[in-house]
Amino acid sequence: MEDLRSILKTTVVHSVQVGTKVIDVVKFMAEKSVGLVPVLDGDKLVGVFSERDLVKRIIAIDKDVKETIVDDVMSTNLVIAKVNETPAEALAKMKQAGTRHILVIDNEKLIGVLSMRDLLEVDLLQCKTTVEVLNNYIYSK
Repeated sequence: MEDLRSILKTTVVHSVQVGTKVIDVVKFMAEKSVGLVPVLDGDKLVGVFSERDLVKRIIAIDKDVKETIVDDVMSTNLVIAKVNETPAEALAKMKQAGTRHILVIDNEKLIGVLSMRDLLEVDLLQCKTTVEVLNNYIYSK
C-alpha cells in the first residue's frame, strides 16, 4: 500500500505566519482555494486556521476580522501524520480527532496537508481495483 508522500498533490504548502490579521488569512485561503492553512512561526508549525475557526471563533462571536490576528483564533490541537504512514492510518487519526484535514510531516518538517476527500479518493480507487480483480477472477473460469 502506498504512503502519504505518494498522494500529496503538490509540494507547495500554503501557510501563513503568526501575527497575520485574519482578514488577510481569509483572503489568502480564498485565493488559494483551501479550507485550512497551517500557521507557522518562522519554520515551526504552531497551529492551523480553518473555515470552521472563522465561523466559530470570529463570526459567531462577532469578532473584528480586520483587527484579530490569527494567533488568537487558530487551532493548536493538531492532527499530524508522518509521511511514511498509509492513507488508512491517516484516515483513522482523522476519524478519532473528528477533523477533515491532516498535516503531513517528514523529519519534523511540514510537507503537506491532506483533506478527507484526498484520502477517500485513494480508498475508493483501491476498492475499485479490488472489485476489478475479484470480478476478473470470478468470471475467468
